[in-house]
Amino acid sequence: MRCRELGLTFGLVACGGPSKALDSGEPPLVDPELLPYIWPMAARPDQPSDPTNRWAGDEAAAWFGRYLYFEPRLSSTGTISCATCHDPARGTGDGLALSEAIGTTTRHAPALWNLAHQRWLYWDGRCDSLWCQATGPIEAEQEMGLDRVRLVRILSTHEDLRGAYSELFGPLPDISDPTRFPEAARPVESDPEHPHHLAWLTMNPADQDAVTEVLVTVAKAIAAYEQTLQTSDTRVDRFVRALDTGKRSVAEAALTEEERLGLELFAGEGECVFCHSGWTFSNKEFHNVGLPEVEGVDGLDTGRYDGIDRLRNHPFRSGSVWSDDPTGEAASRLERIAQTFEQLGQFKTPGLREIASHPPYMHGGHFASLTEVVAFYAEPGLYNGPGHREELLVARGWSTEEQAAMVAFLEALSATDPPSPDLLEAPVTPLP
Repeated sequence: MRCRELGLTFGLVACGGPSKALDSGEPPLVDPELLPYIWPMAARPDQPSDPTNRWAGDEAAAWFGRYLYFEPRLSSTGTISCATCHDPARGTGDGLALSEAIGTTTRHAPALWNLAHQRWLYWDGRCDSLWCQATGPIEAEQEMGLDRVRLVRILSTHEDLRGAYSELFGPLPDISDPTRFPEAARPVESDPEHPHHLAWLTMNPADQDAVTEVLVTVAKAIAAYEQTLQTSDTRVDRFVRALDTGKRSVAEAALTEEERLGLELFAGEGECVFCHSGWTFSNKEFHNVGLPEVEGVDGLDTGRYDGIDRLRNHPFRSGSVWSDDPTGEAASRLERIAQTFEQLGQFKTPGLREIASHPPYMHGGHFASLTEVVAFYAEPGLYNGPGHREELLVARGWSTEEQAAMVAFLEALSATDPPSPDLLEAPVTPLP
């Protein structure tokens, strides 16, 4: 495989040529043949912009988005916020296999670290932007259980929310006329007889658009905040960079011998890097790893296959009228997707930075610990679900010590300098 195909950015790694790390005459710290797969781990890319969200990168909008992220008033019960299921104190997860909000979700709440680098959102990829994803939980009955008309009413009747929204985005629509704006209304295409949907149909299109614009703007502000949830360097980064510059003593201090063995297994025999690749440790795509059945999780969940249909029909996809760049690159990605039966049972490859901070793991919270995750990959067992298992997943026959080394390496992917506590807490005021 050519260096260009691997996305190599370290100047010292010429294909077929030695790096400084190999010039000392001492035994190499890792297998030299694995270096082309190791260098990209520390090659941090620039954070992508999001042209579909005009408020991405706006500090005031991100501040207000953080305020809203922790705000339980955006739920029908006044008790649930985004942070309920994506709690920064729990690694932006909630520690549960299936989240408990207004109801119980059908999939595990994934962590939010570095999501700005992902192309697809949700386990099945049914959204193609952070703001598209942020619209969902607000109106999902088992999550925050609100609707867009009540959302406008809540923003309008609380001075702090109304003032901040109006200052940033302009005045909220006047929904005081009950003949035009029902008590609660939203489109529910999957259930045409739902009371919210029937109420929605009584509204004229201009009023529908007015309240929908508020939902979208709130989601874009929350997404602007979520884009700031970026991890800093880990001991793995320190090791790779020291290796690259020939600073052997620094590299030896960065990772233990056990962690280096785990790195070798990850990059070599385990073939983990073919899905968990690059700086994010994710190829940003979908795979069927053939998980075992667990209680409460749909064993026939088709994942990415149906997720493509849901994205194509999503009212807030990047190519929609609500996008700020409806004909741009993000929108064109959807046009290039080919839907095949190969995608049955596939789920998004999560990034692995900070992976130790947010158990349990997999789309259904199948495994309570990294030890269980590694044991599964070492001996995957039989699979009877939809589609077929990724062919790279085969029994590895790893010893207890080798499995422990893999866990140790994954734990070393935690940042040595955590984000500022202010970033992970609700601000006192809705605007700076």
